[in-house]
Amino acid sequence: MLVALRAAALLLFFTLIGFGLAISRGISDARWLAILGTAWLLLLVAVWPNLPRALPTFNRTAIRTATLLATVFAILSIQLVRIQVVQSEATVARRAMDPETGDAVSNPRTIESDLDVRRGRVFDRHGTVLADTVPSGDVFRRVYPQPESAYVVGYYSPLLYDRDGLEATYDDELTGRDGTNPFVRWQNDLLHRPQEGLDLHLTLDAELQRTAHELLAGRTGAAVLIEVETGAVVALASNPHYDPNPLFIASYAEGEEAKAYWETLASDPASPLLLRATDASFTPGSTFKVVSAAGAIDAGFASPDTTYEDTGSLPVEGRVIPENENRPTDDTIWSLREALAWSLNVVFAQVGLALGPDLMREYGERFGFDEAVPFDLPVVESQLASTPEFLNEQAALAETAFGQGQLLATPLHMALIAASIANGGEMMLPYLVDHLTTQEGDPVRRTEPAVWRRAVSAEAAAQVESMMITAVETGVATGATIDGLTVGGKTGTAETGDDQDPHAWFIGFVGDPEPRYAVAVFLEHGGAGMAGSLVIGRDLMATAMESAP
Repeated sequence: MLVALRAAALLLFFTLIGFGLAISRGISDARWLAILGTAWLLLLVAVWPNLPRALPTFNRTAIRTATLLATVFAILSIQLVRIQVVQSEATVARRAMDPETGDAVSNPRTIESDLDVRRGRVFDRHGTVLADTVPSGDVFRRVYPQPESAYVVGYYSPLLYDRDGLEATYDDELTGRDGTNPFVRWQNDLLHRPQEGLDLHLTLDAELQRTAHELLAGRTGAAVLIEVETGAVVALASNPHYDPNPLFIASYAEGEEAKAYWETLASDPASPLLLRATDASFTPGSTFKVVSAAGAIDAGFASPDTTYEDTGSLPVEGRVIPENENRPTDDTIWSLREALAWSLNVVFAQVGLALGPDLMREYGERFGFDEAVPFDLPVVESQLASTPEFLNEQAALAETAFGQGQLLATPLHMALIAASIANGGEMMLPYLVDHLTTQEGDPVRRTEPAVWRRAVSAEAAAQVESMMITAVETGVATGATIDGLTVGGKTGTAETGDDQDPHAWFIGFVGDPEPRYAVAVFLEHGGAGMAGSLVIGRDLMATAMESAP
């Protein structure tokens, strides 16, 4: 029995260590240490000496101490193998950023070698080059030919500011450390040939990205266009933005101009380094009414034909919620369909109160609030409320239901919400990198569309989809109509409480007849009028449908 136990422990030890080393790059140091600690206990069980009772106490203690130390040294040896062999490339290439200066901090031996790599190129969905690597003397220079798309790729500045955006997320692939043949890399090192990275092929459409910027026309905000059925991001425009070209330098002699440009970006009050489509969250205003309506219908509290009394205001716990100016008549009875079409706050306050805090939290989570959207670029977490207790107050619950309260959302997230309604309640994982190839064009890896979460049932989503179409056909969003196409939408005005103009939003979808694209447009302090964000969203969707195969 003891022999079998020892054998099993030894087998588990080798299995656990082998598994840990095999997935070493994909786990945190804390998890690796947990694996190492468990393996040490298994090793102790396997080799702990079974000593005869007649052996003197001193001898017994010495043997057990030696066994204990031997197992510790064995575990330390495994840790050294991980650091010096398994993770050698990651350790050598480790980078950080100086919080005081913003300068990149890395192994000085690898800085110049980065410039010797023929870094992978980045293409849009039609093959337009968004980032290229060109010879420049003895090194390779990184260039970005498309200014409206360049900042989505990010910057590559190994001598100064490290990497950002896709240049950071896919650095291992772009440099060839991941996804390429290790034997070829060894040959290149031996023969002093430049290493080659993998090429990224994006879902982004450079022409539609340019159109989005033309429509934004210098206004601060963002426009996001995604495919409804796949989650592929077709346009991801943020304004203001930056040009990554000046941040790349091939030698320290070029550094002064790059540093001057960085200081300009860092000190600009408009924050061009903050990409508003993904890096910042804002109060979504009445666009959140889509979530409230979907939750109420899915939970069985309402249907599009459910009616509510709206006399122009609603007292809730001493707080009087006024109706907005969109109400076309003084009628006091409105259906939920009409309330979404005319964006009636009083009706949606009642919808929120009927849902209650628990269901409001549940449907907020189903639609992805209080969780960062998984994406190829970092995305800040959208927020339903800053604390769980906030929604326990009736007034707070009512305000949240019509899009105020403590709500915060990114434009990318709001585009996903519009897409989920048009996609039968399924919210797809958004993605920007469609596939990777070698620089000779051989396929390496492809992104397959996947469902992130189911927000509501297909039946509930279909009813809200119909309500959003009504909002465009007869409601406040009629300006989003596109001849010959099915269009649904929801406008939003978000009060900011800082004595500035409110934010302006539009979310929607378009198809012929089935929805094909979803859009979210955000204009920071864009004013109470809906024309700006709505027109941008409409024209971007129309252009996408015109250019679609």
